[in-house]
Amino acid sequence: MGAASSCHVPRTPLAWPPILAARAPQPTSTRPKLLVLEFWGLGDLTFATPFLRAAEERYDITLVGKEHAAQLLQPTFPGIRFLSFEAPWSAYRGKYDLWRWNWRELCALFLRLRAEGFTAAVSVRNDPRDHLFMLLAGARERYGFPVKGSGMFLTHPLYRGSARQHKVKDWSDLGRVLGFPRMEESGPRLDHAQYRSATIDAMFADFSGKPIVCLHPGARISVRRWPEPYFIYIIEKLRAHFDFHLVLVPSPEGCGSALSACADLVLRPLTVPELVDVLGRSDVLLCNDSGPGHIAAACGRPVIPIFGPTEPDWFRPWGDQHHVVIRDICPWRPCFDYCKFSEPYCMTKLFPERVWPEIHQHLRGLLERGLLPEAFDKAAPLAVS
Repeated sequence: MGAASSCHVPRTPLAWPPILAARAPQPTSTRPKLLVLEFWGLGDLTFATPFLRAAEERYDITLVGKEHAAQLLQPTFPGIRFLSFEAPWSAYRGKYDLWRWNWRELCALFLRLRAEGFTAAVSVRNDPRDHLFMLLAGARERYGFPVKGSGMFLTHPLYRGSARQHKVKDWSDLGRVLGFPRMEESGPRLDHAQYRSATIDAMFADFSGKPIVCLHPGARISVRRWPEPYFIYIIEKLRAHFDFHLVLVPSPEGCGSALSACADLVLRPLTVPELVDVLGRSDVLLCNDSGPGHIAAACGRPVIPIFGPTEPDWFRPWGDQHHVVIRDICPWRPCFDYCKFSEPYCMTKLFPERVWPEIHQHLRGLLERGLLPEAFDKAAPLAVS
């Protein structure tokens, strides 16, 4: 990536409003403090893990995010402090209904962060609200990607080298500007061993020998969900060519229940750490464009995600062992989940018989590369014979 991708222009820090003034506490550590903002989903949090690994060598880190941020990351990063905050501007609907925001909670959080005396703050989102948040939190140095004049809130604005730059590269740019070494060599990673539990051990007790295919057919946003009958078609094709146990992970709202008859094991609703454990034990994951795909990738597992309204250049699972299934069926794609039609044609017209050949070919390629166990291939014993 060229130097332009990490270009930044230092600015004179803006002063925060006097109403937020608070005396900083006596420091309990000699290390500088870093504030990290990531108010979005599970997948977005996995993208930040290379940056967090590098940053914890130099900084005491506080990460502000949704409640699931600590559930996902704390086993891998026990030294990071997590503060739970549901940023109203990260909602799918009603994010601009300012009268509904919890202003008392927001101001209390600013006061709390202001008292910490953060040396620096970072956000990977090109969102003016994140940038203003860093200013009001009192961070002396503020790093981010400006948009619509929000560079006035930043001391170190960054500019991407490509309009379609992946979010992992955005975090890499932030790390390089902060002086972290080898950022280009690092990818998202969760320490799967720290999530192992006796509960999942018991669930998988009868699964000795055969490889495991995990199917997660849900997604937080409904327009990202591939129709369940399409998954049934793919599973039937997989059964004809490969030997495996199928583990079905229905979503909490019940998405995927129609697939129960296809599965060898249907799991109950999982906690976030249990989900990491299940995905880390699987040999391959079939899913929609959703957080579990990124969790599995961060555990080193191959992923086959079905993409529709979002852009893989920005949000695909990171790594070369994955295969994104996508077609430009709708001229409005990517619409980033705000579909203009009565149904998401980018998903409903993505018929399974058209994508099965590429899924089959990708799995064969993984076998040839040694990324799937030989037992996965039904033809392997015949070939050896």
